[in-house]
Amino acid sequence: MPVDYRAPNINARSLGQHLRKIRELLELSYLDAASHLGRNADWLARVETGFGQVTPAEIGEILDAYGVPRKIRDVLVDLASRPDGPPWLAGHVGRLKALVRDLYTVESESSLVHTFGIARMPELVRCEAYARLVFGYHLPRLDVEQELDLLRNRQQHRPGGLPRTLDVILDGYMLERHNGPADVIRAQFTHLLDLSDDGRSTVRVIPTSNGVHAGLHGSFDVFEFPDITDRISVVYTALGIDASPVDLWDTWKKLEEVALSPEDSRALLEAHRDALNRKRPAPR
Repeated sequence: MPVDYRAPNINARSLGQHLRKIRELLELSYLDAASHLGRNADWLARVETGFGQVTPAEIGEILDAYGVPRKIRDVLVDLASRPDGPPWLAGHVGRLKALVRDLYTVESESSLVHTFGIARMPELVRCEAYARLVFGYHLPRLDVEQELDLLRNRQQHRPGGLPRTLDVILDGYMLERHNGPADVIRAQFTHLLDLSDDGRSTVRVIPTSNGVHAGLHGSFDVFEFPDITDRISVVYTALGIDASPVDLWDTWKKLEEVALSPEDSRALLEAHRDALNRKRPAPR
């Protein structure tokens, strides 16, 4: 039987980091804290690293024993009550692999997503027409409306109730050698321009004149989170989304070095869209 290698989701990791900081502020060792809580030290270590199963009630008991102020207690108990991701994910859990569900949960908690796209537009910046085109050609066949519902919720999700920031870098080759109907590609270019004008998102392009660059291995995302130092990287392959075995932050920084500025990238996107407009069929 295959083993499902799953890292703890970001809620569990964030919760564990907060618990560890509180314990360290109280100058308690694992053994001292576990004895104070009437628990096993190994269980406490697993909870603090995000691997131990813990209920909201148990978190409340730990924090009460530590004498944590009520306001902090309520925040962490709420965090413990959200292990399975946002409510909209529940309708799709039955058809998703456990790892994919965990990665979408991680994504839903990220307030800043750095997303790089090559060959295809990154999922979080696809317009509906472009997404329909991609889903329609997927093998094995997908329920397009079901996939659109999941993607739309992922895109519109507000981590912690606040708008998400998107930092986008695109390989310029796919802007020049795009595949698909002109009206779909035009809609996608317009969507990218709207994103770059929303005050939160940044869209940059690596020009084809740059040649070889660090992103040629494929599309990926790097997630950042409020109040937690960890970054998490995911990759996109022919088989779908997967956890990256390495931190891709250094790769992202190398891509930033060769990408055009947001202003020059916008001008390039407008030029590509204008070229499509000139090819628009004349009305009959």
